[in-house]
Amino acid sequence: MKRVSTLLLAITMSDQALSQTESELWDLSLAELMNVQITRVATGSPAPLNRAAAIVTVITADDLRNMGARDIEDALMSVPGLYVGRSEQGYAPTYIFRGIYGSLNPQALLMINGFPQKSLPTGNKGNVWGGMPVEAVKRIEVIRGPGSALYGADAFAGVINVITKTSEDIAGTQVGFRGGSFNTYDAWVQYGGQVGNWDVMFSLEAGTTDGHKEIIESDDQTSWDARLGTDISNAPGPINTGYDNVDLRVDVSKDEWRVRFGYQNRNNLESGDGVAGALDPNSSYRSDIGNLDLSYTTTLLDDDLTLVSQVSGYYASQEPKENNLLYPEGAFGGAFPDGFIGNPGNKETQVTLQQYGIYSGWDGHRLRVAAGITYGDVYETTEEKNFETDFSPKPEGLVDVSDTDEVWLPEEDRTLYFLSLQDEWQVNKDWQLVSGLRYDHYSDFGDTINPRVALVWQTTNSWTTRLLYGRAFRAPSLSELYIISNPVVLGNPDLDPEIIDTYELAFHHQLEAGSYYSFNFFYYKIKDMILYEPTGVGDDLVAANVGERNGRGVELELGHELREDVQLSANYSYQEANNLAVDDDVGFAPNNQAYARADWALSSNWHANVEMHWFGRIQREPGDDRPPVKSDSVWNLTVRRTNLWQGCELAFSLRNVFDSQWRSPSWTRIEYDYPAPGRNGDITLRYAF
Repeated sequence: MKRVSTLLLAITMSDQALSQTESELWDLSLAELMNVQITRVATGSPAPLNRAAAIVTVITADDLRNMGARDIEDALMSVPGLYVGRSEQGYAPTYIFRGIYGSLNPQALLMINGFPQKSLPTGNKGNVWGGMPVEAVKRIEVIRGPGSALYGADAFAGVINVITKTSEDIAGTQVGFRGGSFNTYDAWVQYGGQVGNWDVMFSLEAGTTDGHKEIIESDDQTSWDARLGTDISNAPGPINTGYDNVDLRVDVSKDEWRVRFGYQNRNNLESGDGVAGALDPNSSYRSDIGNLDLSYTTTLLDDDLTLVSQVSGYYASQEPKENNLLYPEGAFGGAFPDGFIGNPGNKETQVTLQQYGIYSGWDGHRLRVAAGITYGDVYETTEEKNFETDFSPKPEGLVDVSDTDEVWLPEEDRTLYFLSLQDEWQVNKDWQLVSGLRYDHYSDFGDTINPRVALVWQTTNSWTTRLLYGRAFRAPSLSELYIISNPVVLGNPDLDPEIIDTYELAFHHQLEAGSYYSFNFFYYKIKDMILYEPTGVGDDLVAANVGERNGRGVELELGHELREDVQLSANYSYQEANNLAVDDDVGFAPNNQAYARADWALSSNWHANVEMHWFGRIQREPGDDRPPVKSDSVWNLTVRRTNLWQGCELAFSLRNVFDSQWRSPSWTRIEYDYPAPGRNGDITLRYAF
């Protein structure tokens, strides 16, 4: 079986893994250090998973191809306990783990090859994201639950780690083309091999799409029209989700050295439902994100000690392409004849120096020590606007306030020092205790200490039982700390980090090769959640540590090899997430959701995949009196023909086969929620030289 939806991640390395070069092992993320065991289980090996310290869903490149995924969001929708929703700003995807959600969704950590994709101003992956294509992706690991003891800040509710391909995964030259609904076109070229004595992987993808144009019936301007007696809203009107993209990945390695580079450009990225919840058919943004990583690996003490030195850099920028109309022309009773315009932009860099060490010379133990420093700098913030903080128009019209105290965010920097220690103790052949602790010091808000403990019992040859505890934190974003001159929200430099404590009891039963089932129970409690509260002055809101929440639930998964040519998998998750201040559901994610998938090898050259996503009804946030978002289901179909001729593959995908009108919950500004794409499809052609 090529995929096991949920794997119990062992942090320590098996003997087989240790036989690989340390360089190869350190190419993996911390979540992948048990890659050999994960791979063995995922391919149906009867070997049990022991010494497990977390719960992970692994989506392989084969999975991505079989399900016809175009973007990581297509694949993430298959993960139990994870709901892919939409942001209140620009229709950006949100990753809601176990009902844990806040404004802009900073509680989920996205990484590429172990490097956080985290914007300092917003605390998330960036509002101008535009997705990530998957042709260069080797696997996606999704860790549900806290991860701060390993990954630091923002590994709060869950971690998504996208692992890109290496030269071995491509092994030659590959090209491809995809065309489909919404005038969507993508093309790519990839190479994997040796250049001189260096192993080289190169991948370049480029594409464009108009995006789906489902209708927004009413928006925030609709409500202003009702109050002011105007009729200027662009609603009913289409949601705007088009963009152009370029994605470049390079991986070069030789002996102890490795260099990885990534660049993604999103241009003409439309604003979805509008930044302020008012449709704007013309505005768009540009975003550039770059990653550069250099690592050196060595072994000492008869190979008992492995040391890795690493320096990595991150660059991100976003800027409006045209005037960003928060509200359309004629807004606020004609006070803004050219529209209510706000054009914020920013540029940032982050540099990390870190040293890892793993010592395995102590019998029954494996120690891991890590230390590092990260310096982040939002070195440029820009803004043009034609309004004052009280929503009145500027007498001079549109003004560049970039270098004044009216800019949306001051230029700020942040320094982080961290130290972590982890011990993996094999008590005996059936019991393992994994314990870890990480200390973080931030220059702008102070210290945090985050422990984790995992007790693992190999109950029988086929049963594994796990008791897990972890604490995690989320650092306040620079916007939450320092945002100024905003007519709606203000920062608070006295914020503390959000803290979560999570407890899990998990069971995994491996049956014959290709069949398994697992279930786990979880409970968490959050304190000091950052919410925006009234200041008592006008309508202003200020960031404050006022939120307390708890949650509980269960996640069930199974996989079964019906026949050698038919693989079945399914999962179901139930969660309750409560706002303790009002004793009510947090909202924004379904309490129940399910996923089922069938992979059928029709012949040696034909493959079919059927997926079903079911979302239970979704409650509103406290104070929102709209009825819940109704339950719905979405079916997808992908058919592939390999060996159309030597090295050539043709695939056809049809999504939302039955044209379900399912919607993702919105804030009250969009009354009837965010429409998802209707029936759509594409044809993909791949050729390997």
